[in-house]
Amino acid sequence: MKYGSIIEINRGSTIVFEDGLSISLGFFSHKNSVDGTITKASVQITLSIHNDETEQLLSIYNNDHLKSEEELNAFEYTKTIIGEDGMEYTTISTNYDRFILWKAYKIQLKEFEYDEFIKVLVTKKSS
Repeated sequence: MKYGSIIEINRGSTIVFEDGLSISLGFFSHKNSVDGTITKASVQITLSIHNDETEQLLSIYNNDHLKSEEELNAFEYTKTIIGEDGMEYTTISTNYDRFILWKAYKIQLKEFEYDEFIKVLVTKKSS
């Protein structure tokens, strides 16, 4: 596999990069909010390299279509909110649902097909 390309990983499969990083796609799950308005779908992935391993989740929400491109595609993004005082405030938020930062790697969720596959963009920091 090549870093910097969008890669499709099918349910139950593993991809391996030339430096030994492997990404395995595990189970899919979903949760509804208490009031039933927001649904969160997640996929468990396992990252491993040189006998070191971690399990992480990547997730999407049913209201993602309402979010800006910056919010969906940037690890940190700016967001304007209305405070209780009626004033607008700009905050910086972190998108942990669509990104995994582990060791020298960044995995960004690009597409999600529940119980089938995900597409991710995997990049590696240069040393």
